[in-house]
Order: sequence, then structure tokens, then C-alpha cells
Amino acid sequence: MGFKDLVMRNSHKEIYDLLTKLSKHRDTLENAKSLPEQYDSDSLKTVSFSDSIVVFTKDDRPECFELMTFAVSWLFSQSLRDGIPMKGAIAFGEMSVNISSQIFFGQPLIDAYLLEEEVNYYGITIHDTVERYFSEYNVSSEIQEHYIDCLTPLKSGKINHLNLNWIRSLNLENEERIDEKQEALDLMTKQRRKTSGYPRKYIDNTAEVIKLMYK
Repeated sequence: MGFKDLVMRNSHKEIYDLLTKLSKHRDTLENAKSLPEQYDSDSLKTVSFSDSIVVFTKDDRPECFELMTFAVSWLFSQSLRDGIPMKGAIAFGEMSVNISSQIFFGQPLIDAYLLEEEVNYYGITIHDTVERYFSEYNVSSEIQEHYIDCLTPLKSGKINHLNLNWIRSLNLENEERIDEKQEALDLMTKQRRKTSGYPRKYIDNTAEVIKLMYK
């Protein structure tokens, strides 16, 4: 979010350092040594295009969707802590991926991109293909609890959608349990101090969604 504004307001080195942090987070996701045994090293991959990141899984097993859930939550929360706010969407479907040849195409990529364009807050909104996936693939209730149906700020207005509760992952990096709701709101306060005008609408909208998730 606000990539052009970041480039305009910061030095080349500062932008490079931010993107380097983001790249390290991506590497952490792909090179994690402590994945449960049901995942292999190819279960999840990421690619980036300028200021955009695409995360995809090897197949459609519920175990891979579980990994997607935790990976995206962690990536989102760590990036926000680093002062890199993001927004996105998750869609389900078949994709063709050839990393060495840089070939990536498929309907879920289009679905996620179009929905992400509508999102008007810092968060991850869920496409209807994922909602159908929940019932058709018997996704466990424990994983579904990471997705909350609430009024979602879209550019066309506030519409009920499932959203990934990335806030829960804020506790993963702390030895002592923290008040994750307050931590998320504090991150919005920090972000507010760096913005003016319309970008603050994203911050206000995000704070509203945080409160809805923890009402």
C-alpha cells in the first residue's frame, strides 16, 4: 500500500531496505525447517512483482490451505510491524506455475487481483471460491475460525465478506501472550502518524474491522 508515496518520500536506500525486509519474510516462509510432517518443501511458494506478492500452494489439500492461512497471516502481520502496510485477497482454483520460466496464470490469480483492487482497508478479504472450498473440502472448524464474516470496507461500500484474522498471528513472535487486538490498534496509530489525507481512510477502516473481529 502507498508504494508510490513511499518512493517519493523516502531515499532509495530506505525503500531498498524495506523491500529487503519483505524479501526475508518471504524466504522465511519458503525455507521454514520446522514445518509439520504433512507438508513438504514445495507445499507453499511465493513470487513478487514490484510491490505485489503472490502466495500459492502445491495442491488443494486442506493441509495446504491450513499452511496458506498461517503463512499469509504471519507475512501480513510482520510486514505491518515493519511499517509496510498491505492489502490482499485469497481465491481458490487451478493455476499453472513455472517458477524458472516465470509463467504464472490461472483464474484464481485474476479473482484475487480483482477483489484486492476493491479492498479499502489493510487486510485480506476472501473470494467466494474459498467459501465454497470450505464446504466442499471439509476444512476443519479450527482453520475456519481464522476467517471472520463482517462488514468489509470495499471501494463500492461496506459489504459482508469473510476476512482473514491476521491479528491472531501477532502473538506468534512473542514469548509472553499479548493483547493482540490492542497491538493491532497500536500499529494503526503508528501508521497514522506517517500519513495524511485519503490514506488515513485505510487506517480508520482497518481499525473498524479490528474492532468488529474482536467485538
